[in-house]
Amino acid sequence: MEEESYGSSERSSTSSEESAPYSTDNSSHATNPKNSEEEEEESSSSDDYPSKRRKLGPIVEEEDRISTLPDSILLTILSSLCAKDAVRTGVLSKRWAYLWTFVPSLRFTDYYFRHAADRANFVDNVLLLHRASKLTNFSVEVEYNPELKPRVDLWVRFATTAKVDQLSLLLSSCFYKLPQHLYANEFVSELNFRACEIKPNGLVRWSSLKRLCLWNLALHQDVLNKVLLGSPRLEFLELRNCDKFNRLDIVSESLKKLVMDSYDEDYPLELEIVAPKIESLEIIGDFYGMKKCQIKNASALVEVRVDFVIRMEYEDEEQEEDHYKNCENVVRELFESLNQVKKLIVGRWCLKVLSIMSVKHLSSPVLNCKCLTMKTSMEKWDLPGIASLLQNSPYVETLVIDIIFSNHDLEFLDRIYDEVNHWKSKEVYFKSLLQCLKTVKIFGFGERFHTKDVFILVVEFLLKNAKVLEKMVITEPWVMQNGIHNMQLKFLQVSQKLLSFPRISPHAVVIFPF
Repeated sequence: MEEESYGSSERSSTSSEESAPYSTDNSSHATNPKNSEEEEEESSSSDDYPSKRRKLGPIVEEEDRISTLPDSILLTILSSLCAKDAVRTGVLSKRWAYLWTFVPSLRFTDYYFRHAADRANFVDNVLLLHRASKLTNFSVEVEYNPELKPRVDLWVRFATTAKVDQLSLLLSSCFYKLPQHLYANEFVSELNFRACEIKPNGLVRWSSLKRLCLWNLALHQDVLNKVLLGSPRLEFLELRNCDKFNRLDIVSESLKKLVMDSYDEDYPLELEIVAPKIESLEIIGDFYGMKKCQIKNASALVEVRVDFVIRMEYEDEEQEEDHYKNCENVVRELFESLNQVKKLIVGRWCLKVLSIMSVKHLSSPVLNCKCLTMKTSMEKWDLPGIASLLQNSPYVETLVIDIIFSNHDLEFLDRIYDEVNHWKSKEVYFKSLLQCLKTVKIFGFGERFHTKDVFILVVEFLLKNAKVLEKMVITEPWVMQNGIHNMQLKFLQVSQKLLSFPRISPHAVVIFPF
């Protein structure tokens, strides 16, 4: 009886609404004399002229092609929906009535419910009716409170009993302690935990785990070691806003990529990452009070993205200056540990710090990367950082300039910095260093035309000094895609100017998307 309750009232209202467009209402013809006179005139003239009134044939219902698809395809479609929408399809027809109960992917979000009790009741009801023996994905996103612990324990047991492949517990408000049976699971390949307490009593046995994402939780080094030792096939690890550690010893032989995303604790962070086997590293997000960031013993490291911000509250110019001195030390030590990396992505905030160091005539480490990506807003404050990166990257073959919006302005540099003179003072160094640059790719230009002078300065310099440059590709900007005439005209004018610049390389071509 509980199965039949899903959508019964909706089905009756839907059928009545669907029949309405096909009913005929003749009351207006019976009470309107004008209509009757027009009909008499039409009937009297029918002998002389053929009737122009269109004759309506029988109504033919369109074929429901989706419902004729095999169950496997329909279940794949339902798997792309959240659980709430998948359940709603049960009112479509008898063919769909209980099809959702076999869907292999269940995703519960809290967007449809105002109260935690309603969300929990809905999850309970769906799991009670669910019939699939194997789950590919089970995800719960809910505002957690301790009263829900017995029910969340049952949800986790339900997922593990169904040999779930991907398990996500994205909770908030309070911490949920993971049940001990979850630490011994040979089927799960991906785990995503937010606001969960990880405290295994014994060994961790995640023999199939390949991807692990941990958000907003305390992570001690001994717990991390247990997780890594118990996950022999782990390839991807993301730590987002995790605390209780300063040193990360990545003992895993299989881990290939590590993502460090944000840190907002009150006490300072002195981060050391020891990872001899990882090939890719990302340090992104907001870090409050970071005092140190070093990568040690990372001989296999190939690709690194440093796109983070060190934040600190300061009340006067002296505190601001101390803050940026600390930032300079962090960035310098970090870049010194990246000299073997072949592919480097530098975020705009790090570029700003390099600008400060360059204006103060502080040296930056030499890099050996062959592919360099710079995220920049092409403001004048970015120029010293761009110059510093190019000066200290003599082996770069591919340069990617990603123009983005940012509000990290360093207005105090106005007092000590003349961008044109500073840039020109570096040219003597660039001419001997840009010996390997073959490809330049530029993304995002055209969205903020007030930066075009800085942009033109950089492009002109590259064309004049990159001796082996083969191509410079400028991708289609937003203004060209959306047809704003004035902006398109400005972009075309700038494009013509770029094409007129002299090129030291005889093989260099500038490519536009039109």
